[in-house]
Amino acid sequence: MKQLFLLACLCLILSTLSCDKKDEITDVDQFPAWLQTKITELTSEFDLCKMTDVTIIEYKGERYYHIYCGLWSCMYCQLFDEHGNKPNWNNNDFNDFLANKKEIKVLPACPK
Repeated sequence: MKQLFLLACLCLILSTLSCDKKDEITDVDQFPAWLQTKITELTSEFDLCKMTDVTIIEYKGERYYHIYCGLWSCMYCQLFDEHGNKPNWNNNDFNDFLANKKEIKVLPACPK
C-alpha cells in the first residue's frame, strides 16, 4: 500500500511540473492576429490559401512561423519570429537554424 501511495505521489508531482512550454497551436484559428493578417496579404490575390501551409518551428527556445505556398520558388522567404519580425541572420546563423530547428507542427494556412 505504501508503494502505491508513493507511486501516486510521484505521478502527481511529475504531472504538475512545467517544462516552460509555449502554448501549442492546434488550429488555424489559434494563429496570432499578425500571422493571420500576413497570410491574407500573401495569399488573397490569386486565392493561394488552399495551397499554403504554416510550419511552426522552435529554434533556440523561440518560436518561428514559416508560411509557404507550393507555387512559390523562394524557400524561407516568409519566415517570422513570434512577434511577426523577419529574422536578421547572417549565413552562419541561417545555416545553424536549418541544422538545429525543430518543426513542431505543419498546419494549413486557412480553414478548409
